[in-house]
Amino acid sequence: MLALLPMGVPGLVLGLGYIMFFNHPSNPLSFLYHGMLILVLSTVVHYFTSSYLTAVTALKAIDNEFEAVSASLKVPFYKTFLRVTVPVCLPAVLDIGRYLFINAMTTISTVVFLYSPDTTLASVAILNLEAEGKIGPATAMATLIVLTSAMVCGLYALTTRVLLKKAQRWRSTV
Repeated sequence: MLALLPMGVPGLVLGLGYIMFFNHPSNPLSFLYHGMLILVLSTVVHYFTSSYLTAVTALKAIDNEFEAVSASLKVPFYKTFLRVTVPVCLPAVLDIGRYLFINAMTTISTVVFLYSPDTTLASVAILNLEAEGKIGPATAMATLIVLTSAMVCGLYALTTRVLLKKAQRWRSTV
């Protein structure tokens, strides 16, 4: 249930919750406020549900007997994880990374409350430029976000092809 909760809570509510929690002076984690780490954490938490469901689906595709056979052959769990689980789940792991990156590039709702002058994000810069009436620069920044996202998707496709060819040779037909 906790994994599905961020999907049902709007980003504005999450952002306000982060402000109320991390901005309180007696909170030992208040040092995170106005830093890059809180922006990353808030984005990951905000989009966690889809990533979690993707990972669970990929793990359910693996036969449970791999772990039992590995344990009966006295193979350490980390070797089974690195040699079986990671290669089989690699497409899902790469998809999760791409999903989080693209959403982090375009998110505004949560991070608009958490950024500082030192950590201004491109999506928030678009909002600020538009508020100042600078439509041209805001459009240029939005175009740069789209181009960056497209380049990352292209790099993702290339990386996926190379890694899957190497890690999942067993899937190819001879």
